[in-house]
Amino acid sequence: MLTLRFIRTEVEPRAANPAGKAESSQGKKFSTNRLRRHGQTRFCFVLTILLLSASISGQAASARSTMPQDRFGSPITISVTAWRQVDACAPFNSRIWAQSVFDDDPAGNRALDPDGDGLACEQLPLGIAPALWTDQIPAYAIPVELIRVDDGDTIEAMVDGRHERVRLVGIDTHENGGPYQPVECYGPEASDFLTRLLGIGGRIAVERDREDRDQYGRLLRWVWADFGAGEVYLLNEALVRAGYAERFRDTPNRRYVDEIIAAEAFARGHDLGLWGACDARNPGRAVPPGAPAPATTRVPGAPRAGCDAAYPDVCIPPPPPDLQCSDIPDRHFRALPPDPHHFDGNGDGIACEGSG
Repeated sequence: MLTLRFIRTEVEPRAANPAGKAESSQGKKFSTNRLRRHGQTRFCFVLTILLLSASISGQAASARSTMPQDRFGSPITISVTAWRQVDACAPFNSRIWAQSVFDDDPAGNRALDPDGDGLACEQLPLGIAPALWTDQIPAYAIPVELIRVDDGDTIEAMVDGRHERVRLVGIDTHENGGPYQPVECYGPEASDFLTRLLGIGGRIAVERDREDRDQYGRLLRWVWADFGAGEVYLLNEALVRAGYAERFRDTPNRRYVDEIIAAEAFARGHDLGLWGACDARNPGRAVPPGAPAPATTRVPGAPRAGCDAAYPDVCIPPPPPDLQCSDIPDRHFRALPPDPHHFDGNGDGIACEGSG
């Protein structure tokens, strides 16, 4: 009979860093040593094998190598290769977390992918990954009490005794629908996921960057969560890494911009969330079932009848009237000079990017 005993050991928490974002890896690659400590110092898994050699009736019982019984009392057999992966994947609670560690050092973490297909810990749920550069919420982040989730990138919370709407800065999720906005591809999924995630409970804190509020009066914050499992999550980054959000490119709030860029590259590289479900040329629209992946841009040519040539990726009529982003269903498309509808407010060549 084989008994799997899990023993968790705690490590001393690191001293709080009063200097601010020294904990972040801004401008640096994720530390492989930091990633490996998930399986070496934070968790210690001890495998104890007990052999029972005789039964009450006196019949000899041969030693067997089996997994623990399932909930119906039946023994679960498993191959040696799978055993090795179970042991290697034990420190992780999600595929995204394990895959992030694996991608950082495939050779050093090959035990996470014993079949060599490039996918780590395939038996785990997809989930999300904790912050890979720190295991502590910054000491200067302000604890808040969650009231509700409005959508995929906005929550309501009690902050310093005031009821505030808090916009997760540096990211953008697709619209969840409303009086003036259509439902966009993967918008409801992002909202539902954040609602379920924060419904777990735990400690939430917010961290200010350069801007305090947006034009709608919402606080602009990096939002941290500690669910009591020994890891912390920067929700802004975690949502991007899991494919529920994309990076917001026009923002002065750049404290964790390197982490957000790396998270988006990871999600896009693995076709996670919206990157696999939505039209790459027009992220607000879903890819029809069975349709090939569309190109990110259309080959320029003669303007289509009734469509303004300043917007070559979509069909938008020229003024008048003068349209706003809220008047059209399209998002994140090219805007060329002279941009007659003024969709590209920051002049970066991308129209209707949202707020953040």
